[in-house]
Amino acid sequence: MKLTEYLDPGLVVFGIRPGDVSDILSQLIGPLVVDGTLNGSERVLEALLAREKVLSTGIGSGIAVPHAISEAIGTPQLIIGLSPDGVDFHAMDDAPVNVFFVLLSPPDRAGHHIRLLARIARLARHPEFVDALRGCETGDQVLSHIHAYESEHV
Repeated sequence: MKLTEYLDPGLVVFGIRPGDVSDILSQLIGPLVVDGTLNGSERVLEALLAREKVLSTGIGSGIAVPHAISEAIGTPQLIIGLSPDGVDFHAMDDAPVNVFFVLLSPPDRAGHHIRLLARIARLARHPEFVDALRGCETGDQVLSHIHAYESEHV
């Protein structure tokens, strides 16, 4: 199982703007709202916000991994969000977040969801991987970079 199996260049969101956590999450799920993938964007946003209330998914070093399981999601979805200047996402290290990995899954794929989160965590441990993502300018570049890194390191 590779992250690139769940990525699409259209699911890379560039220029995440500052705002509260709800605003940032809305920007991140925007492509799935526009294309009609979500059966209820409000329910997905509520599930993401509920997860953030437990503990911020801003794991530090400029990375956040917002994730949720919801019946409003038909199939696992992975969105990458990039903010060149970083945004406040209440990260554990209080640093701004530049790179978001948003994982959304239906309830019947909870085990799969956990394995994808573990894969994201393994990649995120490599500072050079995250630094290179910050420099990507197109969705295709993001996918190419993730594919290359997954092939070599995970």
